[in-house]
Formats: sequence, structure tokens, C-alpha cells
Amino acid sequence: MTLSIEIGRNCAYLVEAGVSKSKIVIKKTHYFAFPEEWITDKGIINMEEFSELLNSNLKENSFKNKKTNICINNSSIIYRELIVPQIDEKRLPLLVRSEMISVLNLTPDYIMDYIILEEINDNDKSMLRVLAVAILDVALDSYISCAKACKLRVDVIDSATNAILKLVDGLDIFNDNQQLILADITSSHLRLYLFENGKYVLSRNNHLISYNLEDEKEFINAVIENINKMIQFSYTRDNGTNAKKVVLSGMDELLETIQKRISEELSIPCEIIAKPNYIESNVKYENRYVNAIGSLIRK
Repeated sequence: MTLSIEIGRNCAYLVEAGVSKSKIVIKKTHYFAFPEEWITDKGIINMEEFSELLNSNLKENSFKNKKTNICINNSSIIYRELIVPQIDEKRLPLLVRSEMISVLNLTPDYIMDYIILEEINDNDKSMLRVLAVAILDVALDSYISCAKACKLRVDVIDSATNAILKLVDGLDIFNDNQQLILADITSSHLRLYLFENGKYVLSRNNHLISYNLEDEKEFINAVIENINKMIQFSYTRDNGTNAKKVVLSGMDELLETIQKRISEELSIPCEIIAKPNYIESNVKYENRYVNAIGSLIRK
């Protein structure tokens, strides 16, 4: 059994599941909100309050597993796509680190990692397209320290983008659609992912007004407006005239309304992301947990 915790900008999502190479069985889920100012680029800055809140939610909802994956989905983490030479894999981490420091003007106290997206040919040279991430060492320490304060044992620290890439790899959502936009909707932010021919291209993060029932229509309008901007941007790319599709995840209570409006107003096929066939759930399956679930997937 593994506990996966996605820590967003103002909400934490908890999934407890049995995990094997071929199957994830969800046993329990829960989420709770916290003040957005508790998280910065330096990680959890209100350590005592956040730890107490997390611990109380774990106890009140009977989460007893200690083996933990943490998925970071907030301003603590920086993403950058890089094109680097295809060199010996032992030298690649140092090259990625050097490129990230140079391109983003980072200081040496950043911890970095990367995933290889694809091999490409550039002027007859074999190159790699990689997605690199960086996080301040003090920020990373804050998440580990918070887990320790709650008597959790951190096995994996993941990023939301990597979690999404692992999740969609097992979904049949790219058929006959060479450009696809995946929209992950939370109560204050919208993260948009652009895929072409089944491959990740880029992502954008959009700050939204904080969701509440009184401003629901305004909130949905902002979501649709930002999705439309990504659609317009996609037309500027080489594959800009190809078939398009929008796939939604996130706030389950709003997804059907947003799906209907996108289909009608933007004239783009739109669907809600389906539960992967390798996932079983003993509780109601909800899309708001896609990042926490994606972090459980073994690759």
C-alpha cells in the first residue's frame, strides 16, 4: 500500500492505493484546502500549521499507510524543456544541470532532475528533447520535513507534469487527433498541456479567481477563455491545421458543464478524461486526483 499526496497551490489531494506494475487499486481518497500563502518557491513556509493540518486530515480519515509519494504541483517547482546532445547517460545529468543554470540563471542550491521526452534529429545530429525540473534544496527539504513530522516515509517525490505524462500514456485519447489539449482544473489554477501526435509539447499555468459558488459562471468563463487561448496558440505551430481535441480533468463538479460549453462555443470535440483500465477503485473515482494517481504509476 502507498499513500500519494499531491500538494497544490492551495489544496492537498490524498490517495491510498495498492500498487503493482500492472494495476493500481484505490482504497481511499480525500482532499483539503489550505491558505495559498503557505506555499512559495521556497516550499512550505508555514511548516507547523501545514504539518498539523495534514496530520489531522490523515488521522480523521484513517489514512494509516506510511509509505508515501509526494507530487509537487505549485510554485516550488520550475519546468524547462531542453534540447541537448545525445551523450553518455552518466554525463547527461551534469549537462542538464548546466543548461538549466545557464538558461534560467539559477543558483547552485537548486536540485534538478529530468525525463527524456524523445530522440530527435537536428541537422543530422542526434539530440534529446528533455523535460527538466528544478527546485530549491530548502523547498525540497520542507516537503520531506513535513512528511517526517507526520511520521510518513517518503519514497518518491514527483512533479505534476511527470505524473500527467505517466497517466495519459495508458489512455486511448490520441486516436485521430494530432493536437490535443489537456486541461487540469483546480479551484484557483488551470494547467494546460499541449500534445501533438501523442507526444507532450509544452504546458502553461494560468492563475484563476478563487472558485466559489457565487462566482461559478465567472470562474468557468475564465477556464474556457484560457483554453481558447491555447487552442489559438496551437494554430501557430507546424501542426496547427490538424485535428484538435480538448480533454478535461480536475474539479469533477464542473467538468460536465465545461465540456458542454467548449463543445458548443468553441466547436472543438471535448471529453472528460476516462479512468484508465489498469485502475480499480473501492471508492468513487474522481478526476480531481489524477496527479496523485499518476505519481503512483511505476515507469
